[in-house]
Amino acid sequence: MTRIAALLSQTGNQRDATAYAERALKLHPKDPRVLSLLGNIYVASGQVDKAMNAFQQLVELEPKRVDAYYSLAGIFAARGNLDQAEVMIRKGISADPNSGLGYYYLGKIAVEKKMLEPALQDFQKALSFHPHFEQAHLEVARIYELQEKPAEAEKIYRFILEEVNPRSREAMVRLVQSLIQRKEFDEALHFLDELAQADPSNLDIPLQQALIWVEKKEYPKAIEKVEAVIQGRPDDLRLSIYLASLYEESKETEKAISLYQDILKKDSKLYDVHIRLGALYFYKEKKIDEALQQGELARKIDEQRPEAYLFNGLVLYEANRYEDAAQVFIKGIEKNPKVADLHFHLGATYDKLNRFNDVVKQMEKTIEIDPKHANALNYLGYTYAEKGIHLNEAVDLINRALAIRPDDGYFVDSLGWAYYKEGKIQEALEALKKAVSLVPEDPVIHEHLGELYLKENRLDLAKESWAHSLKLDPKNDKLISRFREAGFGEPVLEDRAPKKTDMLDVLPTESSSQKEVSKGSVH
Repeated sequence: MTRIAALLSQTGNQRDATAYAERALKLHPKDPRVLSLLGNIYVASGQVDKAMNAFQQLVELEPKRVDAYYSLAGIFAARGNLDQAEVMIRKGISADPNSGLGYYYLGKIAVEKKMLEPALQDFQKALSFHPHFEQAHLEVARIYELQEKPAEAEKIYRFILEEVNPRSREAMVRLVQSLIQRKEFDEALHFLDELAQADPSNLDIPLQQALIWVEKKEYPKAIEKVEAVIQGRPDDLRLSIYLASLYEESKETEKAISLYQDILKKDSKLYDVHIRLGALYFYKEKKIDEALQQGELARKIDEQRPEAYLFNGLVLYEANRYEDAAQVFIKGIEKNPKVADLHFHLGATYDKLNRFNDVVKQMEKTIEIDPKHANALNYLGYTYAEKGIHLNEAVDLINRALAIRPDDGYFVDSLGWAYYKEGKIQEALEALKKAVSLVPEDPVIHEHLGELYLKENRLDLAKESWAHSLKLDPKNDKLISRFREAGFGEPVLEDRAPKKTDMLDVLPTESSSQKEVSKGSVH
């Protein structure tokens, strides 16, 4: 009956296994083998109380029965009673002082209690009995990782692979992760190649290789790996979405668009995919209507999420349809009154509509929601500086923005312009020179610097700065007139539009608001 019960349990038939084991126990109620088997069958079938009773009877019959103590410890640990689990483990160690497994279990309990140093000592004690105890080595390495000692952890993984188990998948995977964090990509790829040879059916390995190739910015190799994985997982849309994003990174816009379209044919409810496809339509192919349609489809999937309102609002803003953009942002705010970026972009749109009071109101609201919204702090500060009002507050706002992003050249330009309006010429000059060094190809910063030089009567420098500004933005009619009025003659203009940043990644995040930092300037 005991043999039949054991075989049934191995095949997963715990119900019949329990029946045979219980019949065997009735015949031999003091047989330790039957109690041990029945306890394990009870655990497998989820009858924890009965399992505990069986193991307790077992240790009463055989006080030196180490495995019974450890089984009881496992039950207590599963119930969250770590103290009682530790008591049982220590009883097991008392029964067998050379039990490396007991010290291993003590270490596991200590880790659960966040007691890393005692856990480390327990695992090392286990290894003193069993030097090739792979799982104990892995736990030691894990503690080193939790203690932020990656070099020590890496030594353990290498030791496992060299001395304990050259085929240890867990050691190799963790070593690869450590190497990636240290940007040792070539060595990580070497280990991944070994893993792939040992386990060619494991598609997670080429995915890991793809991630490394992305880190190395070798997108064609990453694409090759992901395409191979998709052949084995054709229904995994997440992989297809990732592949489409890699096409974007490698500037293969047509492939990205085609793949996003195919993905949406399979599942039209993918909110983020509609936004990504819309971004490609607008920023890469200048198809405004198609972009807006994708944003609207996303909105219909989930009217509460803010991204669709931000996206369509930005598309309309970039298309100079400011009234329409404002209405979209307002609808977004009705659904999401606490999303700072919606208020920020509405304020920037009001600026284009010359609604000064509304600009201030929306920027103040943005800062109220997010006191560290650097773009709003800078925008409001620059707006005051441009108007020549609240200059002390303007400087304070811009300095708050710079405290968040100290090397933002546009913010430094705003500070210089505020100092200029305050009449603090030396401070303004230092700030504007720094801004030029940080963003050397921005026309507005050169225009500001030229204005300062003109005020100082440093005419050659003023002319040079303005000429450089007009070279970058030859359509600045206001500056062309100022250039002539200053007696600098006719500026030499190049028939070209100013270079613009690739806006594909300027989606509804705080970074998308970086473009509005100076009046009439897109950064």
